[in-house]
Amino acid sequence: MRPVSLSDFREQGAVADGLLKTLRDGTFVHAYLISGMAGVGKRTLATLMTQYLLCGAGAQEQGLLAGLDLPAPERPCGVCPACVQVRDGNHPDVVLLRAPDRHVSPDPEDQKKAGIVVGDIREVIRIAGTHTYEGGCRVVRIEQAEKMNPAAQNCLLKTLEEPLPGTVFLLLTDTPETLLPTIVSRCRHLKLHAWSDETILRILRDVGVPEKRCQESLRVCGGSIGRALSVASDESFWQRRSEVLQDFFALEQRSDILRVSNAWKERKEQSDELLDDMEEMIRTLLMVRLGRYPDTALQAWPAAWQRMAKQAEPEAFARLLDAVREARKLRMNQVTWQAIVERLLLQLMEEKARWLT
Repeated sequence: MRPVSLSDFREQGAVADGLLKTLRDGTFVHAYLISGMAGVGKRTLATLMTQYLLCGAGAQEQGLLAGLDLPAPERPCGVCPACVQVRDGNHPDVVLLRAPDRHVSPDPEDQKKAGIVVGDIREVIRIAGTHTYEGGCRVVRIEQAEKMNPAAQNCLLKTLEEPLPGTVFLLLTDTPETLLPTIVSRCRHLKLHAWSDETILRILRDVGVPEKRCQESLRVCGGSIGRALSVASDESFWQRRSEVLQDFFALEQRSDILRVSNAWKERKEQSDELLDDMEEMIRTLLMVRLGRYPDTALQAWPAAWQRMAKQAEPEAFARLLDAVREARKLRMNQVTWQAIVERLLLQLMEEKARWLT
């Protein structure tokens, strides 16, 4: 599989076009907020931006070509020492801050200590204020920026309002709405959207994923390249989905609800994954109903659900998605996992019965 380049992000539209122009013109700003769903390419884009800013070969070649009627070299080159160091995570002028694992208990007071705290930000600012090793710019990359607590965000805000010369901040987050509005307003927002089916399929095929698995992975990834690559090679994921299909969607008798809930009560550590599976599987039914997915997406499903996906009103699937969302709330409120499973099983059977009758 060929290396990813900044030009590969052109599919992101105006966001990428504007970024590429400012990088090439040298008019880039001091702070960027890169947001989007998990696996959409935030870290990849941040790495490429950092390589562009620090690329030694690109800068050297531009100097050698000065005054000549030749095109500027492609940056980042990806092979110079600076690009390799950025890729490997050991460039001396890159400061990387991730949320440390400070969570020690479910107690709310302990949870306040989790994430990125003001001391972390102060240390980053101290480092950013020192001379660079290579004499160029310094890049500060803050991943999971939403995990900065309010004090940390306010500390960073002061620096964003009075930028440090030669320093570029890259803030990465899945949930920009959880950041202080003042933080967002001080950054240029690069919001990445879901990738096209064609792009995801091309990448999966390039790494050798079988065609059937390519199509299956495409339907569950939601436009996230990272998720598509992850599930394509995760046999435990497909095994669990098969079990969910058999236990939840193939159930015919109410008398079997207790048997299934007894089997799943011992798997409460997988509750988040199960609810994710159910949500995605119900969405697949809806997509078939709306004509977005082919009927072949339901080849392994029980006949009743296949018929329902062709003829039932879309509101039926909306009600089932609401049931899964309610199950998440119950889980957060410490309702027993077995009771949640039984409730979901009953709602699935009642919705199917409502349509069949």
